[in-house]
Amino acid sequence: MLYNMTPAEQQEKAAPMLTLASEDIRKYAEQHKQEPQPTSALIADYTLRAFDLDFSNSPTLVLDAKLPVAKPGGGIFAYFATVVARLDIDGQPIKIFSSVTDSSHLDVYPRLEIIDAVEAEANGRGLLLFRQGSDVGVDYALYRVYPYQMTKVFEGGAGM
Repeated sequence: MLYNMTPAEQQEKAAPMLTLASEDIRKYAEQHKQEPQPTSALIADYTLRAFDLDFSNSPTLVLDAKLPVAKPGGGIFAYFATVVARLDIDGQPIKIFSSVTDSSHLDVYPRLEIIDAVEAEANGRGLLLFRQGSDVGVDYALYRVYPYQMTKVFEGGAGM
């Protein structure tokens, strides 16, 4: 189910995905004004993976991004974004899901990190498996991807 991309294709697809993640982080930061605001939209720490979930040769892109921000008085603070997108006919990513949190709000909004695509329903379609990290532990979530949305079908399985 992994969709193979050359390094050049991956870099080409990463730029618009990083733009989507940066916009979502900016919107999230505006809603949480008490937290350090990002001074730069430059996300350097990210992973981009592509999956062909329905064997149609149309990739579903998943970006996990981290944007560290200097905290007044020192300390560690970061924004985390996960963006899932499908490519339109022109090859541009269309966002179908995003999740944004920060290191101070993991109790309310867990951090999603892609693990892999799995065929859990034996129907020939892949689902996305995410690790949900919070300040109290880790559990897992399984999402079914549709052309224009994602639906959670399972959550649980606390980590060891």
